Amino acid sequence: MKTFILTLLSIGLSGCSGEQMAHDITKTQIAISGNKPPALFEIANIDTMRDYVFNTKDFSFSLPFAKQSDFTKMGGWDGMSMRDGKTIALGFKNSIVYHISISTPLHAYKYTERERSIELKDTLSIRNRKKWLRPKDKLYIKNYGKENYTCTNTIFTRGSKKKSVYNCYKFNLSRTKVKNVVVSLTYSKPNNPTIAKQYTYQDLQNRAKRTLDSLYIKDGW
Repeated sequence: MKTFILTLLSIGLSGCSGEQMAHDITKTQIAISGNKPPALFEIANIDTMRDYVFNTKDFSFSLPFAKQSDFTKMGGWDGMSMRDGKTIALGFKNSIVYHISISTPLHAYKYTERERSIELKDTLSIRNRKKWLRPKDKLYIKNYGKENYTCTNTIFTRGSKKKSVYNCYKFNLSRTKVKNVVVSLTYSKPNNPTIAKQYTYQDLQNRAKRTLDSLYIKDGW
C-alpha cells in the first residue's frame, strides 16, 4: 500500500486570509485524501508552524509554538492523522522527547452527572470517578479554547514519561449532549544533557498553550 507524505509548504502570508492559506496548502491533500487530513505529513519550517491552522470536520487548532532549533537539531516536526481525522499526532521527526495528540470521540454523547460535575468544576467528584489516578497524580479544572471550554487537566508520570492530559468539553444548550477533545502532551527526557536542558517538560507545556488557546470544537449535534 502506498503511503502519501505531505509537506506543508511555507507561504507568504502578508495580507493573506486563513481561508486563502488553507486553500493554497491543501490542494494536494484534497486530491489524495478526499478533503481529509493526510495519513502522514511533514511540516516544512518554523513559518508554517506559526501560521498554519489544522482544520478537521470536528475541531480546529493552531500548531504548537516552534523554535528554529526544532528543525536544525530535532529534524523538524511531523505527524499523522488517524481515525478519519479524529486523531492528530505531532512530534519531532528525529526524537520522541515531545509528543502531542489531539483526539475526539466518534460522536457526541449523552450529558450525565459526570459531565455536570465537570461543568460545576467539582474536582473531588471527578477525581473519585477517575479510578486510575494515583495519590501523587494531579487534577485541575481550567478553561481553554476559543469558546472558553471547561477542561480537566490530569498530570502524572508513568515510567520515564510525564504526561499532561487536557480533556475539553463543549455542551449543547439543552445540556443533553456533549462533545470533547483530548489534548495529550507526553514528555520523554532525552539522554543528551544539552538537549535535555533545552527541551524540558515545562517547555512542552509552554509551547502547547497556543494549541489549547486556539482549540475550536465545532457545532453539530
